[in-house]
Amino acid sequence: MAGNRQQLSRRSALGLMFAAALLWSAGGVAIKTAAMLPVAVAGWRSLFALPILGFVAIARARSQPESARTAICSPWVWTASSSYALMVIAFVVATKLTTAANAIFIQYSSIVHIAVLSWPLLRERIGWREGVACGGVLVGMSLFFGEHLAISSVRASTGDALAFVSSLAAAWVVIAIRRGLRPSIAIRDASAVFPSLVFAVGNAMTVLVCSPWMLASRSHPMDTWVLLAAMGAVQTGVSYILYGIAITRLTALESSLASTFDPILNPVWVLLATGERPSRLALVGGAFVLASVVLLATARTQRVAREDK
Repeated sequence: MAGNRQQLSRRSALGLMFAAALLWSAGGVAIKTAAMLPVAVAGWRSLFALPILGFVAIARARSQPESARTAICSPWVWTASSSYALMVIAFVVATKLTTAANAIFIQYSSIVHIAVLSWPLLRERIGWREGVACGGVLVGMSLFFGEHLAISSVRASTGDALAFVSSLAAAWVVIAIRRGLRPSIAIRDASAVFPSLVFAVGNAMTVLVCSPWMLASRSHPMDTWVLLAAMGAVQTGVSYILYGIAITRLTALESSLASTFDPILNPVWVLLATGERPSRLALVGGAFVLASVVLLATARTQRVAREDK
C-alpha cells in the first residue's frame, strides 16, 4: 500500500511538471500576440504574477521563519532574483525579435551553462557525456546564429543574442538557488522557502526595471490586458508553483525530460496561432539542443546514482 502511495505521488509530480511545461510553452504565443512593447509585456506579466507568487512566498516564510530570515539575508537569493529578472526581460524581447523556436531553443541551452559552471561554483564534476552534450549545444547554437547572420537580419540576430543572454541568466538562477539551498537542503519545508522567495523577488525586480515602459503602455484594448493577466497569473504564477511542488518529488532525469515539452510545444503553438514557421536549419539546431539536454540529464542522473552507492 505504501509503495502504491509513493508511486501515485511520483505520477502526480510528473503530471504537475508536464502541466508546468505546458503552461510555459504558451508563453511564445502570448508574447507574439500581445500588442505592446516587449519590455512592457515582461513587466506587466510579472506584475500580474506577483500576487500569486508573493502569497506562496509569504505563506512558506511564515511556516519557516528562521529559514526565511536566513534566506532573505543570503546574497544567493539576490543573485538568483536579479538573474531571474534579466532572464525574463531578455527572453520576452528575444521572442519579439526572432522566431519563437530560436528564442526558446537558445534559452534552453542554459542546462549546458549549468554543467560548465557546476565545477567552479558547486564543485560538481562533469564527465565525457557532459562534454559531448556541451558540444552538441554549441553545434545547435551555431546553426541558429549562422542562419540569421547569413541573411544579414540584424533584428533576428539581436533576438538570438538576447536569447543567449537569457540562457546565461537562467543558468545563474539555477546555480544560485542550488548554492543558496545548501544550508537547508536536508529539510524539505525549509528548502522550499528559498526558491519561493527567489521567484517573488525576481518578479518584483522585473516590474521595477520595466516600470518606465509599463507606464508608457497603459492605453491598450481590454483583450490585451486580459492576455497579460493570464500570462502573469497562470502562465507564470501557477506554472512556477507547480514546478516548485514537482521538483522535490522527481529525479533530475524525470524533471528535465518532462520540461522538454516547453521547447517542443512552444514553436508549435506559435505556428498554429500566427503562422510563424521555424526554418529547417533552426529545427536541426533545436534537435541538437534537445538531444544534448537529454544526454546531459541522463549523465547527471547516472553520476548521482554512482555517488549514492
